[in-house]
Amino acid sequence: MKASVLIVTYNQQDLIGQAIESALSQVTDFDYEIVVADDCSTDRTRSVACGYCDRFPDRVRVLIRERNLGLMGNLPQAFLECRGDYVACLDGDDYWTGSEKLQRQVDFLDAHPDYSICFHNALMVWDDSSEGPTLHSPPGRRSTYHLDELLVHDFISTSAAVVRNHLVHAFPDWYARFPVPDWPFFVLHAMHGKIGYLDADWSVYRQHAGGAYSPLAYERQREQNIAIIRLFRESLGPEWRTLLTDAAHSRCLSLALHYRRLGNKSRARKFAQMARREVDSGLLGSLRMAAKVFTYMHVPALYDLVSQGRAALHAKAAAESATQDHSGADPHYVKA
Repeated sequence: MKASVLIVTYNQQDLIGQAIESALSQVTDFDYEIVVADDCSTDRTRSVACGYCDRFPDRVRVLIRERNLGLMGNLPQAFLECRGDYVACLDGDDYWTGSEKLQRQVDFLDAHPDYSICFHNALMVWDDSSEGPTLHSPPGRRSTYHLDELLVHDFISTSAAVVRNHLVHAFPDWYARFPVPDWPFFVLHAMHGKIGYLDADWSVYRQHAGGAYSPLAYERQREQNIAIIRLFRESLGPEWRTLLTDAAHSRCLSLALHYRRLGNKSRARKFAQMARREVDSGLLGSLRMAAKVFTYMHVPALYDLVSQGRAALHAKAAAESATQDHSGADPHYVKA
């Protein structure tokens, strides 16, 4: 089996059909299966999925759970049951818009054995029309990314990714400690190879009240990101500690400045204190960190200026690294 399309779902009776239809619409020169992992839905989600299984028994499999596994249990168990050489992820409330998506991503991974993930953009849409459609893209939109970048920034939309199967044979104990399944899932795969990006938007990422992440307010999302970065720091090897400490510090400081601009002094102080504590280098380092945080809290424009400069330097370094990874133009790096 060349590929598996893994659809993880729970109580999405009005949306799951569109997700399955979009997977069935893929035009490929290889065989693929669609694995629907329903986590004991209490609505008609399982019935809808089983209806597709009855109509397409050679293409659709429905995994029946005896009990609810939750967000952090359903994905890893279902993933390990996928039989394809590659696994394309698709949330049950999202859908694909390009019929060539699966073929193009599998072609990329076939041609690049040193890559473990291939992903593209996703169009974020709000069901309540509270915001207009927004493109979810990685920083810099480069052809290649690496584990260190993914550890500090969650830039892969779940339904936009295809991973190389049989790299991850078991999920570590620390995986279950995370509040969301997708970010650490992709980190586990990025430990085995580079991350390829195709500059196209072939999926729709719905933002709605029933989603696992989209209902969270901006501040709550940022706080959750800090917690996840700290979990990576606790769970992974010491070689990642400095990178993740710097990332946690930057996120705390950014959130402190955000609350300062809103006039929420107590929250601003809380995250400024958290930013000061995120330091690994003794008394002198702590004093320097305290001075840095104090300066930025009183001159926020300076923080913005420094952040922009660092982002430009990082983008330049990343572009040089990508050039080394791909000498000459990459025929698989496509423009939508």
